[in-house]
Amino acid sequence: MAQGKNTSNRQLLVKAKDAESQGDAEGAIMLYQQAVKNNPREEQAWQRLMVLYRKKKDYEGELKVINLAFKTYETHTLKTQQEWLRQNKKVATLFKSLAKSLGLMNSKDVMVNDDPVLDKWRHRKEWVTARLKKRPKK
Repeated sequence: MAQGKNTSNRQLLVKAKDAESQGDAEGAIMLYQQAVKNNPREEQAWQRLMVLYRKKKDYEGELKVINLAFKTYETHTLKTQQEWLRQNKKVATLFKSLAKSLGLMNSKDVMVNDDPVLDKWRHRKEWVTARLKKRPKK
């Protein structure tokens, strides 16, 4: 069943890319949004959404996408971690001790996420925020 979902997402990404190449930014945005709804960790779809908003010079829209991507990505990651810890209770105790001693888990038993994707998004968010501050008020 998971494979069907992945195939569906792959098809959505292909259709979205086709829409982009044909100049249909709005159609591509809708398809990418559907892809991230199906799979919150669909990095390519999040990236393309950010790019499309940037191309439209809709920095407020891009910032909303970045914030939603962070929230969705982190919520999904936390949920996955908690599920693993519940399913693997025997190993989880040892894992938590080791992760805390290595600085990979914070005091709230949440893994520290130093994902390079999130680092790119942080940089992008800083850029967009700075751009919005420089923009003259309407």
